[in-house]
Amino acid sequence: MSRDVFVQDVPPAVRSVAEIPDSWRPAPLPFGHAEVVAAVRELVPSADFTDPTWGHVLVGGADIEVNVADRPQLDSFALHIRGADDDANRFVAQLLQRLGVRAFDVASETGIFTGG
Repeated sequence: MSRDVFVQDVPPAVRSVAEIPDSWRPAPLPFGHAEVVAAVRELVPSADFTDPTWGHVLVGGADIEVNVADRPQLDSFALHIRGADDDANRFVAQLLQRLGVRAFDVASETGIFTGG
């Protein structure tokens, strides 16, 4: 299975993309590139950021690319996931928790990552 997860300022109270008002505009994330890389490496020390904007993470049966701009403040970043859902979901959930953010998940029925 392959899917994309987009980390962005998701309104805290919404449970579905359908609940987001048309007038909503996301705020910048409260961190930058360095914090994303540090959080990924805390979870997976072997993460490869040879290309600083395209990290590569192997977690169990999942192959995850971390697409993050090399800037001190971010509006968003993406996780491109191929492979085992349980391993990928666990990694994504832990990463989002460490960073204190939510994400859109194109494979989710609600459009928002819920870990399942």
